[in-house]
Amino acid sequence: MLKILISIAIVASLLSACGGIPTYRLDVQQGNAIEDSKVAQIREGMTQEQVEFLLGSPQVRGAFIREDRSDYVYYFRPGRGPTEKRRVSVFFEGGRVARVEDTRLSAEAGD
Repeated sequence: MLKILISIAIVASLLSACGGIPTYRLDVQQGNAIEDSKVAQIREGMTQEQVEFLLGSPQVRGAFIREDRSDYVYYFRPGRGPTEKRRVSVFFEGGRVARVEDTRLSAEAGD
């Protein structure tokens, strides 16, 4: 009986020691990679084709929200560190850029 208790104690201590070993986590990147320099080039009066040339095809085109809006969404969760979320919404009036909304969110790595 004593041998079993000692064996259990040894196994338990060895397993608890494994908790301190860091694990590798992959970086997760989804959506359009949005560059500040490209967003800065968007001007009022540009056509939707010109915006798509700069930023690429939008994640969400107006069919689901509004016909006069394109949303570019970016999500990046590194293996270590804070999560980055960004959304750039381009609003059109008469087929031309009326305004741009750039939203950045940062959350803790536990997300």
